[in-house]
Amino acid sequence: MNLQLENFPERVRDIRGQLRLSQEALAQALGVSFATVNRWENGKTTPSRLARKQVESFCEKMMKQGKLNMAGDHK
Repeated sequence: MNLQLENFPERVRDIRGQLRLSQEALAQALGVSFATVNRWENGKTTPSRLARKQVESFCEKMMKQGKLNMAGDHK
């Protein structure tokens, strides 16, 4: 899976929507602050390489559990 920066805000919103998580809950699951997730979604900041890897790892875990569908992504 590779989350591209140009569509990162939309992907974060999609991930939260599919998992029915608030920004706060997603932030907690990723080990970042609520403000960080909020800024990502609003396109005010871009995630670091480490943060993108954290999000990708979280998404892979959720996909393996059948909770998330990331159609169109390739590992």
